Amino acid sequence: MAARALLVSSDLFFISKVKEAAAGCAKELKTVRSLEALEQESAPGEASAGLLIIDLEKLPIPLEALAQAASSLSGRGWKVVSFFSHVHVTTAENARGLGLGEPIPRSKFVRVLPELLAAL
Repeated sequence: MAARALLVSSDLFFISKVKEAAAGCAKELKTVRSLEALEQESAPGEASAGLLIIDLEKLPIPLEALAQAASSLSGRGWKVVSFFSHVHVTTAENARGLGLGEPIPRSKFVRVLPELLAAL
């Protein structure tokens, strides 16, 4: 089963930007907008491992529920990456406190996205 990338976001403009980057790396990327969709797309039979990308600014899923799901995925070998607008430091601190690793400012995320996708 191939690794895949899942994006949790409701920002249509940025979703298209991330999908374009994934297509350029010949990687599959799906957008999920609910906890149920995240669970379905990341089920062990669907993907052995992958990359979970979380847009902390445009979350369609409550952050606490998303943190629990991300923790479960990390335990199964998924890499979890979150990003935020550099002006919303509190958002990054909240995500860090919930165990979502070290959130990346959006501008840096755009630069490292091809590397993250290539590592799948």
